[in-house]
Amino acid sequence: MLANKKHRAQAALPAVLLIGGVIVEIAIAGVLVAFILSSSGWGERLSSQALAAAKAGVEDAFIKITVDKDFSSAGYSFNVDSRTAEVIVIKDPVGYATSMNKVISTGKALSRQRKLEAILIVRRDTGKVDLESIREIE
Repeated sequence: MLANKKHRAQAALPAVLLIGGVIVEIAIAGVLVAFILSSSGWGERLSSQALAAAKAGVEDAFIKITVDKDFSSAGYSFNVDSRTAEVIVIKDPVGYATSMNKVISTGKALSRQRKLEAILIVRRDTGKVDLESIREIE
């Protein structure tokens, strides 16, 4: 009787290994599919949403500077739909002429991040704010 139980346990071992192997293969396939989706069209969509959030950050800083010509900020953030924009405004940055502001806006969408740098000219005599340049950095 003891030999019979031992024989059944030995017979069950290959079945357990087979089922475990199938479960591991399914898990690996799931991880591979998730990676492919994140690096393909889904990733591009998130990247463009992050860029849109960064643009919204530049526009928000433009509005704040238009209202308050002396506006500067070490950093503030806000949500654009379910995305986030983090904005830094540097008044009279080093290496630029006076009456200029540098805006660095970082848009984030899940795992993607895009960063824009904009240079704004503030005309003190007329109060007009103009966008001199905008470019993507990093």
